[in-house]
Amino acid sequence: MTKAQEDKIQSLLEQYNDILLVSMRLAIAEDFINLVIVNREDTDFELSELLQNKDDLSNYIMREFLRQNSSSVVDQLKGMDEPIPELKKRFRSKKNQTDKKTT
Repeated sequence: MTKAQEDKIQSLLEQYNDILLVSMRLAIAEDFINLVIVNREDTDFELSELLQNKDDLSNYIMREFLRQNSSSVVDQLKGMDEPIPELKKRFRSKKNQTDKKTT
């Protein structure tokens, strides 16, 4: 990948960042709910009332998912053939901000 291509991708990611974050949050929440349903993990319907407030549920699922996976994502970024330094730096910065808020 050329420097110009990296710059273009970085610019576009910044432009679409908010939309991508919402898409990711919704996708993870939807996949999680589908897994719970398909695998019959909630046969006593303890979680059914949470489905009525989808925003709170998807926000919580996303926060918990990121909390459980943030270090592994950073580790995977370290092993990329051509990591994008600025994107990696921003990811770590956001992780540090999140860590500070949760402590």
